[in-house]
Amino acid sequence: MKRTDTCYTCRFWEGLGMRGRGPKGVCRRFPPVVTPRNPDGRFPLTLTTDWCGEWRRETGQAGAETDTRDRTIYDDLTG
Repeated sequence: MKRTDTCYTCRFWEGLGMRGRGPKGVCRRFPPVVTPRNPDGRFPLTLTTDWCGEWRRETGQAGAETDTRDRTIYDDLTG
């Protein structure tokens, strides 16, 4: 069974590479993470097939406006 709730279909994911939808990208769900390896802070690098418990439907997909579980506190500010 193929997962549909992957990074590729998440509203917080930004792909890298060709047309911004390459096989790798960054998750922008939370602020950049500062580590000894990245002292300036960076967003986590993920693959299109990765997934997590923070997945939210991309706003362009059908049914995104009617499902209140996919809303964040920032959705009310952009309206």
